[in-house]
Amino acid sequence: MVAVGQRRRTQVARALLALALCTLIYGIAAELGRRWLPHRVWLGTHYIDDLELLPPFSSLTDEMTFLVRSGILFSSIAVSSGRVLLGFLLGSAIGILLGLATGRAARLEYLVEPWVSFLRFTPALALLPLYVLWFGFGEASKVLLIATSVAVVALLGAHQGVRAVSPVHLEAAASLGASEKLIFRKIVLPLAFPHIFASLRIALGLAWVTIVVAELIDARMPSLGYLLALSGAYPRVPTMLIGVVTVGSLVLICDLLALALHARATRWMTRAA
Repeated sequence: MVAVGQRRRTQVARALLALALCTLIYGIAAELGRRWLPHRVWLGTHYIDDLELLPPFSSLTDEMTFLVRSGILFSSIAVSSGRVLLGFLLGSAIGILLGLATGRAARLEYLVEPWVSFLRFTPALALLPLYVLWFGFGEASKVLLIATSVAVVALLGAHQGVRAVSPVHLEAAASLGASEKLIFRKIVLPLAFPHIFASLRIALGLAWVTIVVAELIDARMPSLGYLLALSGAYPRVPTMLIGVVTVGSLVLICDLLALALHARATRWMTRAA
């Protein structure tokens, strides 16, 4: 326990040091950019004047203060987080169930594999107009677009987890008279869990990436996707940076919560030094 606590303190100290270095480097770059970077940019149809390509911390603070006081930032976080959570839960449930099924049944795997390969390499932006036609401009299309991205990753993780189970364990349990249900519950699921969890961590980050695309459907406030799209249309670089940092921070927080949940749920597993 002492070694684990020391390792965690070291990780936190390194993370804070990296954050301080990034902040320092950006501050220096912003000051140099104020002098050397152009303040007038051609966007193809017109010029944008008084544009800060690397806004200093004072501009970021002013923009952050406006977004917080107006309630735009917190309401956008709440709305987008709700959509990500719904899409993640729905996609995880579908993906894990299909992954477990295809891992146990080869015929089902042959039936599902072409669709998984198709969706796996198809970007969410390409599916966006199709989902609008199928599910309309409401919440369903946004949530289902996220769920599709999550389900593919969760399916692959669950499938790989089941296939990674050693046949020796299965044969030993069967020889002792264990039923299929008991083998699946006591052997397959516990051994497949690390693969499932690893895929869900990736899927959770992908859900936050997809939400930026999904919220272009009937884009309106409040939402982080529309906030980023709006800041790019005018453009407002401070709002862009705050939106990007907000999404990245939410991904980091969700990943840390997932790791804490995993550690608590797998206390029975032997930890490697």
